[in-house]
Amino acid sequence: MNKSLSMLENHPHIWRAREQSQQEERFSLGFDQLDEALNGGISTSGVIRIRTLTGIGELSLFKHVISKQRTHKMIAFVNPPGDIQAPWLATFGIDVKQVLIVKPSTEKESLWATEQCLKSTACHCVILWSNGVNTKESRRLQVAATHNDALCLLFTRPNRNSMHNSAALQTLPISLDLCLNYRQHALEVSVLKQRHGWPKDSIAIHNDWTPNNRAIKWAVEHNKVKRHVLHSVS
Repeated sequence: MNKSLSMLENHPHIWRAREQSQQEERFSLGFDQLDEALNGGISTSGVIRIRTLTGIGELSLFKHVISKQRTHKMIAFVNPPGDIQAPWLATFGIDVKQVLIVKPSTEKESLWATEQCLKSTACHCVILWSNGVNTKESRRLQVAATHNDALCLLFTRPNRNSMHNSAALQTLPISLDLCLNYRQHALEVSVLKQRHGWPKDSIAIHNDWTPNNRAIKWAVEHNKVKRHVLHSVS
């Protein structure tokens, strides 16, 4: 009996919650409390789902990640809900020449474009807005991302606005699952699921997510000085 338990204990497919991965490289999000809950940050590859409303600072939360420069690697925005502004990217030190914006006509095309960007090895980060990713499709994206050392940020609507959408309610085979809410001048982050870690509720991130007059003035002035051109594919 003891021998059987010993063999089971040493099986490589057995994961122990008390043992954290020491070899996995991670990106810090720049917020101590959140990084601590994520065991140092987010994985540098794989799929991360973020359930959030649009325009509450969801992209700014990942500014340290998307601005992480990798030699000759691009950032792809697939099916964004609005226009990606070049001055906003410039404030994060992102070279707009390394940015690709893809505007597909259908959900199927969005998923196909995302997978191709991940497989191409030309992108270090692919950001997708989609509300219809199912288990099979998320597994394909997870494999494409991890095998090609790329990160995929998947933004979806929160569950309370998608009760009719079963894809938004199910657990997906991905690296990390987050939920964002905006309450009292703070972004509230809940870790719903993570590899090598536990869920964590209501982590408050205090920051000025909404641009003030100074930020708006800076964007207007710099946009007049130089016209930034973003690569867009429809």
